[in-house]
Amino acid sequence: MRIVLLVLFAYILCPVRSFAQSEQNEELVEDILKELDYTIRHKEEYDRKKERSIQLIKDNILLAENDSVLYSLYNQLYKAYYNHQTDSAMHYVDLEIQLAPSLSWNAMNEIRMNQSELFSTMGMYKESIDALHSINKSELTRAEVIRYMDLFRSVYVTMASYALTNQSRGDYLRISEAYRDTLLSLYSPDDKRYVRLLANRLIRQKKYKEAIETINRIPSSQIKGHMEGLLAFDKASAYRGMHDTDLEISSLAKSAIVDIRLSVKEYMSLYMLALLLYKRGEIERAYTYLKCSMDDAVFCNARFRTISIAQSYPVIENAYQLKFQKAQRIRQGLTWIISILLCFLIVTVIYIYRQMQKLSIARKETSDINLQLKELNERLYGVNQKLSAANSIKQEYLVHYLEQCSMYLDKMENYRRTLENYAITSDMKGLFKAIKSETHITEEREKFYKSFDETFLNLFPQFVESFNRLLREDERIYPKGEELLSPELRIFALIRLGINDSNKIAKFLRYSLITIYNYRSKVRNKAKEKKIFEEQVRNICNQA
Repeated sequence: MRIVLLVLFAYILCPVRSFAQSEQNEELVEDILKELDYTIRHKEEYDRKKERSIQLIKDNILLAENDSVLYSLYNQLYKAYYNHQTDSAMHYVDLEIQLAPSLSWNAMNEIRMNQSELFSTMGMYKESIDALHSINKSELTRAEVIRYMDLFRSVYVTMASYALTNQSRGDYLRISEAYRDTLLSLYSPDDKRYVRLLANRLIRQKKYKEAIETINRIPSSQIKGHMEGLLAFDKASAYRGMHDTDLEISSLAKSAIVDIRLSVKEYMSLYMLALLLYKRGEIERAYTYLKCSMDDAVFCNARFRTISIAQSYPVIENAYQLKFQKAQRIRQGLTWIISILLCFLIVTVIYIYRQMQKLSIARKETSDINLQLKELNERLYGVNQKLSAANSIKQEYLVHYLEQCSMYLDKMENYRRTLENYAITSDMKGLFKAIKSETHITEEREKFYKSFDETFLNLFPQFVESFNRLLREDERIYPKGEELLSPELRIFALIRLGINDSNKIAKFLRYSLITIYNYRSKVRNKAKEKKIFEEQVRNICNQA
């Protein structure tokens, strides 16, 4: 029973895993295609970079010290141009031929191989093979032998791709495989070219998974430049055999990205990718990729590649045009619908606009009324605050001065009894001394000032700090010693309490009127804003 349940669970889970894997593959495909789209849009930048690198080589031609250096520069230009623009590459091969007699070694074997490679790219397969047959194999170095064999293999593979009959295609493939097997014996197993040839043989043997594993054995750090694109193309061939379209598309896209970034114009990957996308119904992308392939093939003068692309071009272009026309008809229909809706919208907007104008007028009137009410409320709130503060001050002072009056009555009673005692005892000297003494009055005045200061600071604890913020920094006034308020601060404390008359202030503090004027004038001159200074003092808030 347990085994049956496990089997059922696996049966249910497999489709879920397959669906999740499929979604993941689609996301990967879309990401790599977006990267390819971006690369194609910036193709001109990569081409300009390629042209700059070629120009750097050309600039050295005038500086060549001898024919050997000049030949090396021609060869570099041939390699730079051979898969970029065959006509230019052929031009430098011709210059190599002209220069060959003056060289101290036999360069014709290398030049013939260069010619063969170009003829193959241009679709001149007979000329390519003839050029190889004209080479004296006995004079070749090991590296030249490898290249010689690889050129034969390459040209026969290309001829097989464009063969008109199955028999000729088979013949060409058998010849190319013979050269491939010979090359496998010449290359070191660590050589990336060996890995490519081995993967190619495994693909021909339909051992696709082994081919991919063989390619993946190469460390990613060693895969650089054009080799990265070639290996991705080989993987695409293996995935095609495995019928894994998503991974085939991803590999072809990676190969195409490398080709475009290196400004390689003779390639197959983007063309094959366009055909795959066409079959999947992605007409617009397929058309874009095919057009890019055609433009590059024409620029490179890869004749047979151009012919091959041209055979598929009308089909995809026709499908693209049909899709474009269909989209155009849909756009026209939508345009009519949008036009009708727009007319309706204009009428609606006009109606709404008129209603909004009426509503705006009503809102403005309401806003004006609300603004007036707000101003009245603010005024009322201010008045209430002032009344509340005034009531608080009055209440505080009323209680305090009731206590003070009671205390002064007690003191007057004690003072009266003292004088009465002097009179009863006929101590006239002590009586006159008590009457003339001002010590008692001075003490009481100081106690009165202290009591006033304490009561005021209890109501306005932040008065000194707030008052000094109204003065310039170097002119600020602070109490000295043990005093709570200095005379200047006490004068302006009375002004804060609403006593503005200098006569009343002078009587209250027992100062002369001139003294009060001098204090007020002196402090006002220290203020930051003289004209409104005393008004600012009256507005100091009760922060108790």
